Amino acid sequence: MKKRITALVSLVLSCLLLFGVCVQSQKVEAATSIRAESIYQIMVDRFYDGDTSNNATGEAFRNGESSQDDFRYMHGGDWQGVIDQLPYIKGMGYTAIWISPVSDPQLWSVPDSTGKQWPCAYHGYNVYDPNRANRYFGSANPQLSKEKLKELVDKCHQNGIKVILDVVPNHVGDYLQGTGSGAHYISNGGLKKGSQVQPAAPFNNVNWYHNKGDIDFSKELPHTSSSTQMLEDHDLGGLDDIDFDNPDAKQAVFDSIKSWFTYTGADAARVDAAKCMKPSDIHALQEYLGVATFGENFDMDSNFIKDWVGDNAETGMLDFPLFQAIVNDFAYGQNFDNTSEISLKKVFDQDYLYGTHVNDMVTFIDNHDRNRFLTEAGGDVSKLHNALTFIFTARGIPSVFQGTEQNKGNANGQTISGIADTWNRWCMVQKDSKGNVIHNYFNDTNTNTYQLIAKLNQLRSKYEALGNGTQREMWSSPHFYAFSRRMDTGSNSGQELICAFSNSSSMQTVTMPIRAESTLEAGTTLVNVMDPSDSVVVTSNKKITISLNANSSKIYAVGKPSTDKIPVTFTINNATTFYGQNVYIVGNTAELGNWDPKYAVGPAACPNYPTWTITVNLPAGKAIEVKAIKKDPSGNVVWEDGSNHSYTIPTAGSGNITINW
Repeated sequence: MKKRITALVSLVLSCLLLFGVCVQSQKVEAATSIRAESIYQIMVDRFYDGDTSNNATGEAFRNGESSQDDFRYMHGGDWQGVIDQLPYIKGMGYTAIWISPVSDPQLWSVPDSTGKQWPCAYHGYNVYDPNRANRYFGSANPQLSKEKLKELVDKCHQNGIKVILDVVPNHVGDYLQGTGSGAHYISNGGLKKGSQVQPAAPFNNVNWYHNKGDIDFSKELPHTSSSTQMLEDHDLGGLDDIDFDNPDAKQAVFDSIKSWFTYTGADAARVDAAKCMKPSDIHALQEYLGVATFGENFDMDSNFIKDWVGDNAETGMLDFPLFQAIVNDFAYGQNFDNTSEISLKKVFDQDYLYGTHVNDMVTFIDNHDRNRFLTEAGGDVSKLHNALTFIFTARGIPSVFQGTEQNKGNANGQTISGIADTWNRWCMVQKDSKGNVIHNYFNDTNTNTYQLIAKLNQLRSKYEALGNGTQREMWSSPHFYAFSRRMDTGSNSGQELICAFSNSSSMQTVTMPIRAESTLEAGTTLVNVMDPSDSVVVTSNKKITISLNANSSKIYAVGKPSTDKIPVTFTINNATTFYGQNVYIVGNTAELGNWDPKYAVGPAACPNYPTWTITVNLPAGKAIEVKAIKKDPSGNVVWEDGSNHSYTIPTAGSGNITINW
């Protein structure tokens, strides 16, 4: 009887597999949320070379980054390198890392029409063997490679850092030629030595793929059922598109991805090319993995990407609509309040589309496929700080691309049109073509952006409202936007922060009412958590007044103001400038940039040209030396003539310094 029952169970399981049902050998718990985390995105090949023995050899490998072509080859970063630099990551306070795909990649692409072959391995999205750990990130020995990946996850967990694996269920590499019944793998004739002419078994089955040719992105918009179907069953950039209506193919993909989570204990997944898959298939994958997932739906339409978010889809999604609003509004100073274009106001007005998953959306200011934000912002670090403060306080989970903390944009300083996949992917250790180190960015932990991120992560750790709180708009105008983050339930019910942002080139002051949902009482003192000497008081008619300098922000919470710092107002007379040039203050304290023009305070406001003013909170009683400077968008600096201005900051009240240019 037992043998018959066993045989019957086996038959049922076989039938389930035949019809595409993913069978699990163990009970999978509900996907866990990562909404309280902050994410550091790592492109492994461009991070740190911790083990030179696993580097690609010959033509596939380059050290230098002097040409665009250099960025299309491997540079040696690996999992050991991530392990080695965990103190650098932990120093910024990140609670999760998102790493490049872990499966063994396709090293050389198939030839293009000119016979050119590119090494596609470094980013990991062109897959050769989904079941083998990346040999260039781990080891030439498959088992040792797996063990190194697990070591990375274990080391991260020991340091209180979760690991998000980038998974690629939609496709493998670019191997198949032809379409339909004519789809086939090419012979090895004419290919570079070591080229792989087909993916590893069992993925070398032509019938597992759609074989319909490339997606025609000129026909993607407007979104219709047929254009969405085209995304699902055509190749993305030539990458062989897996047919998820084939139960064997689907099960093989699911099993390969599941094996990495089972073996390593990784915490969540980022799903590549999510809009090229049916939401139901991604949801089935998430259920099979038993972890939270967020997908890449490279689209700026909230009404479209909503279909991939929710209880029957993914936990969250990379928030491309909000990303585009951030670039528009923070980098280029466009209208926060313009609902006819992609703006903060327009995107947030559509948050209801995500239901209870709005705080699971993953927010970012750039990534491996987009221009570095600092390049979009013309090198203006104040705009970068404003945008970073925004994603760490707005609803969602902030994700920051490696190197942002080093105040560096695209390596060539120019924007890239289309998909950005070269100059923005520079190495954290810059080398010349011979491998000599030019600059090791891991030695720079004192940049103002590294320190800002550390402080923002401390705030997210301290205030639950920044991860789980409800976001409610308080003010929206062309260049001033404010919102409340409030815990409406739970042990921290009533905790509230008020966050205000300006993208104006001059100072702005706004008086706004407290939200009706708020429990803040009249007379409550709210302190700027980034500067305890700055505070506002809720008036008797439940209003607050907030003043913001150009391209700046403030975050207020209930507290007591500090007396350690004193507001000092600088007035600079007769400072004539040309269009785009602004006035800044630099001096001998950290608050004033320690004489480094890159970190000077400003720009100053100019309500009565050519008189400029700016207020800075400085240490009480400290003797300082300062000068005024002028900077333009290209970073050119003009120093004020004459000796430094000396001043001792009062121990109470406020201070004033007048400079005549």
